[in-house]
Amino acid sequence: MNMRYRLLYSAVLLLAAEHAQAQEITKENASATVISGGRTVIYQSSFVHPDCTAAAVPRLKILDGGKHGKVEIVREKVFPNFERSNPRFKCNGRKVDGAVVYYTAGAKFTGSDKVRLRESSESEAGVWEITARITVVD
Repeated sequence: MNMRYRLLYSAVLLLAAEHAQAQEITKENASATVISGGRTVIYQSSFVHPDCTAAAVPRLKILDGGKHGKVEIVREKVFPNFERSNPRFKCNGRKVDGAVVYYTAGAKFTGSDKVRLRESSESEAGVWEITARITVVD
């Protein structure tokens, strides 16, 4: 193979690899009302097969942890939350491996905060960015 074709072939492989890694990010919103100083679930997720077994544990990353509290991501069992029209709705009553995001507001803080997360999974072909708007009450 002459040098010109080797370079072209290498460039095509690089472009194909970049395209395979690029995924559209789906934006989602969540909201929670929490008590000042208390540890509260603000988001949870699971990926479930149709037979209700866990497909994968979601990978969550904190993009912005807010200004007035502490954010923790914990792997634990969760109840899925599928809509009635989803074939996996029957799984809602069974705990599966998942990820839970806890928010603990500062002891004296009341007001609003915002947390941003990125979620992905090996079993799902997607990336999600979640913005959780938090209202902290006394």
